[in-house]
Amino acid sequence: MKIKTYVADNIQEAFYKVKTELGKDAVILQTKHIKKGGLLGFFAKNMVEVVAANDIDISSVQSAPKKPTIQVLPDIIKPEAAATTELVQIKSEVKELKDMINKLISVQKQSTDDIKADQSNISSPLKDIYNRMSDMEIETDIINAVISGISAEIKEGSSEIDLRNIFKKEIASLVDATEPIELSRENNIIAFVGPTGVGKTTTIAKIAAHFSLYKNKRVAMLTTDTFRVGAIEQLRLYGDLMEIPVFVVYNLEDMKLIHKDISNYDLLLVDTMGFNPNNRMQIKKIKGLLDNICPTEIHLVISASTKTCDLIDILNNYKELQYTKIIVTKLDETKSYGVLLNTIKAAKNCKLSYLTMGQNVPDDIEVASADRIADMILGEI
Repeated sequence: MKIKTYVADNIQEAFYKVKTELGKDAVILQTKHIKKGGLLGFFAKNMVEVVAANDIDISSVQSAPKKPTIQVLPDIIKPEAAATTELVQIKSEVKELKDMINKLISVQKQSTDDIKADQSNISSPLKDIYNRMSDMEIETDIINAVISGISAEIKEGSSEIDLRNIFKKEIASLVDATEPIELSRENNIIAFVGPTGVGKTTTIAKIAAHFSLYKNKRVAMLTTDTFRVGAIEQLRLYGDLMEIPVFVVYNLEDMKLIHKDISNYDLLLVDTMGFNPNNRMQIKKIKGLLDNICPTEIHLVISASTKTCDLIDILNNYKELQYTKIIVTKLDETKSYGVLLNTIKAAKNCKLSYLTMGQNVPDDIEVASADRIADMILGEI
């Protein structure tokens, strides 16, 4: 295997050098930003260092001398004893498999019985709403609460329009008030956290465009995501298009240096690195960084296609970061909107701020609202 280190002005130039010398099948082992040149530490140029390797040289491996191997004789077991031991093991595994299948059947039957019991006392018009909410993968206890609320208000002879209006009222009672970003002070610092691939950077660009182009505010963007390849370039591209400055923080010392620069802006939007929600070390690293940035608000960004079980893990594991608002992205990539209500229930004392449904900047974003959520669940959008 041939390993080489390349230094270039930017990531694209470095990748070009790698492909030119090592071929298109080269493997990138490491990328990092470095400072090179200058005098006594001053005027150093920001550059990119890439460590890459090409495929393993098979011929060299074949020509390498092989270590002598020592053969070990297996233990000698009588055929009768071996057969008896194997038969006992097989019987044990079959029994475990049967118990597992019976348990799964029992759980599934209980779930079906619960659904039937839930619908046994529901009138025909409400069954459609019940089934619709179930199709949206809304948790059963939320569905039962909504149906109970509708049943208490619906009157004999109510029209379909009356039923839908009552339904929207029940949804509104669950959603409560939503809270988008409000610039209540001179220097507002809003940080965005969340798992990898949920669309934090694009969402930040949309919000930056909204306040810069439509609200005429002085906006800046800051990224701490120096790990993901292309993350800085993506945010800088948005910044160039909207004429919004972009600051890059590689370490805590950088944050101290740019504090004076960012004090001149009405709004600073902070992009953080995405990571596995179960990675406690990364959470503590982001927590330390946010403690130095001192954001006025922290928004947790999640994807609408997130499964409920994974959603609960994300909400619980990110609690250490003290987020207060939630943004749900990629609503255009799913037909199941139950995650909106499931999120509200699981994230106590947190409110929805924005919904996004596409990649277009500055479009495809809106302030979350109860009516909008109800319309999506009812299939009216």
